[in-house]
Amino acid sequence: QEEKDAAKKEVDDKAKEAKVNVDSATTNAAVDTAKTNGTTAINEVNPNADAKTTAKNAIEDAATAKKAAIDARNELTQEEKDVAKKEVDDKAKEAKANVDSATTNAAVDTAKTNGTTAINEVNPNADAKTTAKNAIEDAATAKK
Repeated sequence: QEEKDAAKKEVDDKAKEAKVNVDSATTNAAVDTAKTNGTTAINEVNPNADAKTTAKNAIEDAATAKKAAIDARNELTQEEKDVAKKEVDDKAKEAKANVDSATTNAAVDTAKTNGTTAINEVNPNADAKTTAKNAIEDAATAKK
């Protein structure tokens, strides 16, 4: 919303400047030039959506880093890795949607923070290998 408000103010400022230039023009040609220059300046105003883009990039970076960390964990089976990475993707998708629906820069920051935190909290358990190792250990102990 802040970006939209800044762009609207810039449009208003350009319009005021163009009207002053039209009022101070002394010939029809000068009026036409002032009008053309004014409408061109107004049409060139383009709000900058940096906050949302930056937040989405941070979320994507967090997701990429988390998936790499999951892949590096040898105690996880491929299935456990796949489930965890899907959870990361789901949380990233949700976080990006929250960024898109945010209407202020503060809300964008909150959505980014909450999203990256949720992504970083994904911590898959190595159940399959741990269970198998425990069963082997139990069998070995029973045989002794």
